[in-house]
Amino acid sequence: MKLSLFPKLMLLAASLTGLWITRGPLLSIWRWFGDREAVTVSMNHLGFWGPFVLAILFILQVFLAFIPGQALMVACGYLYGFWGGFLISWLSLVIGGEVAFLLARRHGRSFAEKWISPNVLARWNQNAQGQGITFYAISLVMPLVPNDAMCYVAGLDRITHRRFSIANLTGRGLACLITSWIGAFGSQAPAYVWIIVLILGLLAMIVWQFARHLQNKYCAL
Repeated sequence: MKLSLFPKLMLLAASLTGLWITRGPLLSIWRWFGDREAVTVSMNHLGFWGPFVLAILFILQVFLAFIPGQALMVACGYLYGFWGGFLISWLSLVIGGEVAFLLARRHGRSFAEKWISPNVLARWNQNAQGQGITFYAISLVMPLVPNDAMCYVAGLDRITHRRFSIANLTGRGLACLITSWIGAFGSQAPAYVWIIVLILGLLAMIVWQFARHLQNKYCAL
């Protein structure tokens, strides 16, 4: 065994030991993120500082994949009402997305792969080639797309910072509108509201596919 491997093996062993020792608290934290009622109780206890803590968590979730952003967004609307939840989540996620974009653009793929799976990054980087504001805006809304990863993808792509910022503001804004509405009025909203939300989601998918078709057709000319 090479001597240079010994410190790395020791660090790995120490890390695994630390994870095993702290597995109980870590599992509790994991469950807390996914439990809206637990988040609500905790934020209520924090009082004035609750919105600031949520804002920090929203920014961190752009870098830490284990933090479920959608659950926090719904909880935010439930806690602070539609407009309060919308503003907290929207501004925080936009800031997080801008930071991720700028760091990926400055430090390149090696930095992005520290936070995003290389396979996910490569797949969506290929899909995003030559795309513009519409593609990135919709990708920040669609539930089956790795929304936070798209900020890193944009940083590695040729899209300008200004155009990404427009997509970031628009896409995150629409996502936060939907989740804040669900958090604030989900149990009270009539059926037609949910039908409208579904129709808007389908329209977003159609627009995205149409935009990609036009882009591919244009590139083929």
